[in-house]
Amino acid sequence: MLIRAYLSINNQKISDELKALFKRHDVFTITHREKKNVDLIFDEPFNILIISEENLSPYFLEGLKNHSKSHPAQSSILLTDRVLDKLQESEYLASGFGSVVSSNIQAETICMVVENILIKHVSLQNEMFRNKRPIAEPRLADFVSTSSSMLAFMGLARKVVNSDSTILILGETGVGKERLALAIHGESKRKESPFIAVNCAAIPDNLLESELFGFERGAFTGAVRTRRGAFELAHKGTIFLDEIGDMPLHLQVKILRVIQKRKFQKIGSEKSIEVDVRIMVATNKDLLREVEKGSFRRDLYYRIGVICLTIPPLSERAEDIPELVRSYIEYLAPRIGVSVKSIDPDAVQALMGYSWPGNVRELINVLERAMLICGTDTITTADLPEEICPGMKFNDNILSGGGDSFFRTANWTMLPWKNVRNKLLNHYEKIYIRDLLAECRGNVEAAASKAGLTPRALYHKAKSCHIVPKEFKYIDE
Repeated sequence: MLIRAYLSINNQKISDELKALFKRHDVFTITHREKKNVDLIFDEPFNILIISEENLSPYFLEGLKNHSKSHPAQSSILLTDRVLDKLQESEYLASGFGSVVSSNIQAETICMVVENILIKHVSLQNEMFRNKRPIAEPRLADFVSTSSSMLAFMGLARKVVNSDSTILILGETGVGKERLALAIHGESKRKESPFIAVNCAAIPDNLLESELFGFERGAFTGAVRTRRGAFELAHKGTIFLDEIGDMPLHLQVKILRVIQKRKFQKIGSEKSIEVDVRIMVATNKDLLREVEKGSFRRDLYYRIGVICLTIPPLSERAEDIPELVRSYIEYLAPRIGVSVKSIDPDAVQALMGYSWPGNVRELINVLERAMLICGTDTITTADLPEEICPGMKFNDNILSGGGDSFFRTANWTMLPWKNVRNKLLNHYEKIYIRDLLAECRGNVEAAASKAGLTPRALYHKAKSCHIVPKEFKYIDE
């Protein structure tokens, strides 16, 4: 994240020295010398504030005190030309200043003090981003494969890990484009800095620009405070623009400028902000076709395509499925709270025979569902959806009194008892949860209380049965 410093200093030498220091450390600096507008600082985010005593306005101390309560990690320094007594100094410290420094000492000494504070802020921000990251971030080693196309692809991906060149990731929906981008970031020299992902297709066109670049207070109706955008938040790290093929043309121009200059302007600002970011983009569209149609800029296409990585779809590498399944079972089990450890060979063969239109994302969802409804520590074909195991399709005659007919027509006696039991239990569980939620009008807490389950457990069971609780909210009595 870009660190922001606010300076309101009358001593020109100290001001120049500090601005030079902040420039060396890529700190975005705002300078202001007019006393009458100094209170506006509290409308903008900042990490470090340094102000001369004579620039304090009548209401500044009260504003700083309130601001410090809600932003305890920010550092404020007061510069003064006079010698303060203990009472005056304690009043300033109580108002939110972290330290009071004499402006009569050498500028170099003040810079040393500020540099130590700056280093602490960088360390604090890095620690905050580390704590926000998932328990187990993806790594390139997670992309297990024995297929030649995937091995060649991963070989190229490893070569570009430590490059700062822009990367274009192509592939069908669900192949893991964002996961690959995060894995590359996690093994790069920028891994200690933020990874910011923006889905260009999920955000309305009129909001996407402010999401990417931020805005100044008063830039438009409703902009009551300054807001940082994704590029500023990704400073020193990586920004990932997913579905860039859906980005409107007027924003493509601005993205092109950021790639070329590494500079941008917030909405409502005339000041350029310089950032140090690695840019990765992804799409499931044929960008060359979009260029020919006129919906994607040709110059931007060539800029983002410095390194192009195309992830092969899962349908073209069925031989990878057994190892992927083993890896995801090991990954998912502790996260969803189940003791499933393996999958039987017949279930693996069924997974390998499926076409996987949703790619790896669909595989993960199928495995999570199977692990949640599995009654043992091993997934069987009975735990898989009917579209993957069509031979296990359930006959609804049993629900309308046609039990004997059901068993005869479905030829269940040819199947192992465990498979039959799981199939029946899964089917009746779905009926039970559906009726329970309908009775409780989609209220998960009420339904869970009646069932003797926790709301979380009931929600997971509904999800595994492809039941959406809120759909029962407006059922007529």
